[in-house]
Amino acid sequence: MTIPHFRDRLQLDMLMLPEWDSLWTVLVGPRRAGKTTLGKYLCRQLLNQGRFKELLYLNCDLESIRTWLKSPLFIQEGMKQFNLTSPIIFIDEVQRLPSPGLLLKTIADLNLPIKMIASGSSQLELKSKVQEYLTGRQLSSIVLPLSFSEWEASAHLDQWLVYGSYPQIVDSQLKELLLGQLYQDYISKDIIETLKLGQPDIFQRLLGLIAHSSGQLVNYNQLAADCQISVSMIRHYVSVAQQTYVLASVLPFVGNRRAELTRNPIFYFIDNGFRNYALRNFGDPTYRSDLGLLVESLVFQELYKFITQKFLDYSIHYWRTKSGAEVDFVVRKNDENILPIEVKYRNLTAPKISRGYHSFLQAYQPKRAVVITKNLIAVEIIDNVEVSFIPLEKLEQLFPFILSL
Repeated sequence: MTIPHFRDRLQLDMLMLPEWDSLWTVLVGPRRAGKTTLGKYLCRQLLNQGRFKELLYLNCDLESIRTWLKSPLFIQEGMKQFNLTSPIIFIDEVQRLPSPGLLLKTIADLNLPIKMIASGSSQLELKSKVQEYLTGRQLSSIVLPLSFSEWEASAHLDQWLVYGSYPQIVDSQLKELLLGQLYQDYISKDIIETLKLGQPDIFQRLLGLIAHSSGQLVNYNQLAADCQISVSMIRHYVSVAQQTYVLASVLPFVGNRRAELTRNPIFYFIDNGFRNYALRNFGDPTYRSDLGLLVESLVFQELYKFITQKFLDYSIHYWRTKSGAEVDFVVRKNDENILPIEVKYRNLTAPKISRGYHSFLQAYQPKRAVVITKNLIAVEIIDNVEVSFIPLEKLEQLFPFILSL
């Protein structure tokens, strides 16, 4: 079994726990994020530990495999034909099957001495076809582009800001070319072929508009006018982009959760490379007018990856008052445990925060707060709150604060 260069992923320790041995491990996430590589590595580790004896890898991109998997009897047939006693069954690109959820449920209900792993690219497809069948029979893990702790990001910040962190892009000398292929594969395979979404040209135009306004409050009416389609269709397309791991929404942090759900979100791309391809802009970040947004997006992406792939039941918000006070991100565990994070990517000579950040600290009195800077490392007590100033290149120092919530 050939495995490309493997980097430890954030969810690996959880996936290796023996309590999941009798359940489906379902790996979901965008194309080329490393689901197959992670799945194969997981298989190798399980085999090396002696928890299972053989591997049967089945790639559903192949029509012959899809034909064989039409019936759950393939398990008994395969075990007999290949003389398997305690195998791992790894079904890759499972959403390509006509009824994958029912098939996986039936296999689980056979209670055979096997480990079951499946992977798929589209959350929309997997929710409708797989996950609703597997309640109580699965551990689902989202696999996203590489994070700071999975790659030596501090030494390649400019590349990270411009080209993002898909594994194939990180390792390539032809980053723009491969990003273009990845983006077009997403449109042609996920959006057109799999989801059969109408008006793909308008969908791409919408992504370009959101790329321009990323980090700002979404104006659905303006997007509808610019794309010349209805607001309801804009909301549907945005939902598709979220469920195919291109966009993520950030809702406001407010005391009234009902109000939170009715106010407009802010959208960020899950990968800067995807955003920059939508803009067709791969310029040197040092000279770009949107450098601040690139950094802000990167901080969001790392928060999102860490919380999602560490299975943390936390949410990410922004805070903004009618008077204009704002905080970029508020990580919330519950009402008593929050972590406000401000992004100030500039050279600071001394610890200081904005008036808006002062307002938040005074109003909510969190235990800790963080400011992401360009150069300053410091810890200061401000408004009776311990505020840590962390340079972007040392962003991984933020994550212990999140785990301590």
